[in-house]
Amino acid sequence: MRELAYVNGVVTAPEDAMIRIDDRGLQFGDGVYEVIRSYAGRLWAPERHFTRLHRSLAELRLDGIDIAHIAAAARDLLAESRIPDALLYIQVTRGVKPRDYAVETQGPPTLVITARPITALNPERRLRGVRVIVRPDPRWARVDIKSLNLLGNMMAKHEAAEAGAFEAVLVKDGLVTEGASTSLFIVTDGVVITREQGPHILSGVTRALVIECAEVLGMCVEERPYAPAELMAADEAFLTGTTFGVYGIAAVDARRFPAPGAITSSLDALYHQWVKEERDAPR
Repeated sequence: MRELAYVNGVVTAPEDAMIRIDDRGLQFGDGVYEVIRSYAGRLWAPERHFTRLHRSLAELRLDGIDIAHIAAAARDLLAESRIPDALLYIQVTRGVKPRDYAVETQGPPTLVITARPITALNPERRLRGVRVIVRPDPRWARVDIKSLNLLGNMMAKHEAAEAGAFEAVLVKDGLVTEGASTSLFIVTDGVVITREQGPHILSGVTRALVIECAEVLGMCVEERPYAPAELMAADEAFLTGTTFGVYGIAAVDARRFPAPGAITSSLDALYHQWVKEERDAPR
């Protein structure tokens, strides 16, 4: 079992991997990425992740690379690493070009993949929930593209860490969007509510799976805008993400929640049952 990095076909230890300093990913953040985890050596929801990666590439008009090639390289690297519970990071940039804002010709993209063991999860977060803070959303206008432009996310996560919180819940134009690196749900009167898809949120893979879990359990799901006041008045709230699945929210700023609440617990249990059953194929 060992950590590995892949850069345009060359597999090395991560500390030995190199890219050119004039790669547009480094110079402009001109690229996209995906993060996929594995359970017992099997990638979880890979088709969903690769579909989202394909969409991100198309939105940036980043051509010259095939999703099937990326998927094969990712699977091969995971197998070679022999890491059972891994975090697979995939990054595609527009490649090496003279530093200029305009791109007149497409050249070979740069494909980077790393396979590393997933950081051990804190079991207390599932049992007792996590604390979040509310902050203005500083991100650019197309957060639906999983791009390398993560400065706003990083700044919000840093504020959360300084406040002793797990996550920052972001608000833009008077409406809640999502977490800085997670999807956000609230529960009011038995209804599961999350923001609708659009350029204001990243359409999370775990978010979609949890919505499907809710529908299987016969819960009503609403995808719509809502204000911070509705978050604060909710009965339950929870976060979803690739690395952990479902975390109940124990507090938003000074507002306390039961964590995990009954609906959050039901969704968490079914989600992890689906993990065991390998029930992650797209509908």
